[in-house]
Amino acid sequence: MKKILLFGLICMLSLLPLTGCGGNKDNNPGEETPPAADFKDGTYHAEYDRPDVRNWVAYVDVTVKDGKITKAYYDYTNEAGEKRTENKGYIEGFSAANEGMTPREAFDELGVRLVDKQDIEKVDAVSGATHSSRNFNELVGAALENAMDGSTSDAVVALYEDGLYRVEGDAFDDYGWKPFVEVQITDGDIAGVTFDSENEAGDLKSKDQEYKKNMEAKTGTYPEKYSSELQQRLIDKQIISQVDAVTGATQSSNDFTALVEYALDDMAEVGDTQTAVIKLDETE
Repeated sequence: MKKILLFGLICMLSLLPLTGCGGNKDNNPGEETPPAADFKDGTYHAEYDRPDVRNWVAYVDVTVKDGKITKAYYDYTNEAGEKRTENKGYIEGFSAANEGMTPREAFDELGVRLVDKQDIEKVDAVSGATHSSRNFNELVGAALENAMDGSTSDAVVALYEDGLYRVEGDAFDDYGWKPFVEVQITDGDIAGVTFDSENEAGDLKSKDQEYKKNMEAKTGTYPEKYSSELQQRLIDKQIISQVDAVTGATQSSNDFTALVEYALDDMAEVGDTQTAVIKLDETE
């Protein structure tokens, strides 16, 4: 697990002379002892292996000079090469939610804290940018691992943890069905997806022949068919934002997107395999 590996790196970076990872004593109580980590000078780049659910790839460039971290530049980029901190819509939304603070200011603050602490474990999240702060810490950990031996090749970090992630809607709809999705991550990729709905008795909508008959007559599709199409599109694309809605199943397609986004963004990125329940918007 990448979080375990990251902890191991942090542990190494925090070693003090003549002490173990858990030790914190020296011959001069009250005087801070510098870490034993020996970073090689250079600039070290780390990024995730794929775009997140909003089509952005987070990355960091950490500069080391005279064995110390002197700068950390953090941002996201998309396929067009645009930076997230320069995206008008993102700037406006972020600033409105954070009393005027811009994403550039938030990201730069993370860099300042890293330079000040010289220890990624001691860098606290910036208020209003918890998710981005989490990504920053993980990417910096990967970059500093390369800095230990001076490797200037890009450090590519798997965005998703392996595991099975299940998300359910919080309520049954007017027809008595509650949608759910299960996403299987294997070797960092979306390897399997199950999308369906169940009633209070635990019956699956995809197996309800009466429902299939009525829906197919009205829309030309039915639960087993549109679910299979959505599932395969996600496996093929590997990015939920590139999965188009199925004609005749707009609401179900919207539910699928919302459930998958949560499974990936809030669960698979941190390896949380406990079943989640979220509220779904009804648009039709």
